[in-house]
Amino acid sequence: MLLLFFCVVVASGASMQEALDATKILAQDCRLNGTAFRLGAVLREILEKFLPDDAHIRCNGRVCVAVTQILWRPRGVLVDQFDSEDLINAVFTSSFIPGYLAPIPATVFRNRLCIDGGLTLFMPPTSAAQTVRICAFPASRLGLQGIGISPDCNIENRATPRQLFNWTLEPAEDDILDKIFEQGYADAAVCVGSGEPGRGLSSR
Repeated sequence: MLLLFFCVVVASGASMQEALDATKILAQDCRLNGTAFRLGAVLREILEKFLPDDAHIRCNGRVCVAVTQILWRPRGVLVDQFDSEDLINAVFTSSFIPGYLAPIPATVFRNRLCIDGGLTLFMPPTSAAQTVRICAFPASRLGLQGIGISPDCNIENRATPRQLFNWTLEPAEDDILDKIFEQGYADAAVCVGSGEPGRGLSSR
């Protein structure tokens, strides 16, 4: 969820530091008031505060969000065109783990019952000539192939998978978030070096 949150904030014109600051505000709220059943409301509030009015225009064609429509059978849908309300709803829906983001089994997106896009599109495809896949957990531990950016890129002084999972339930303190941010930057540098044009990003 935080990878998508970060992506949308940056694509909307914020700097990496501003995106990190927004992440810290979200994390602090969850540390103080809890995460389960209310993370979705906090996520929506932070996005409404930080995103500019034209965020949906800035993200059109640049951010691709996966959601899972659950009726009548689960079907993955990719969304890369948004209107003013759609963008935040898309981020919320793409991160919607039943009973975690909110105390309801599903959410409504574009008049359809939907949940987290990871159920059907764990690593969403992109239209770029080359896609760099990102995983916040060690890809080798999960048996995932073709992951470009993950903690496997720099294995020294990393959090354990259990610690990473625990931080999804209760966000880490700001100093740890700073370290994770720096490590993620280093992981990306290993993968893409100085950067190449024509690459898309797919995260989970």
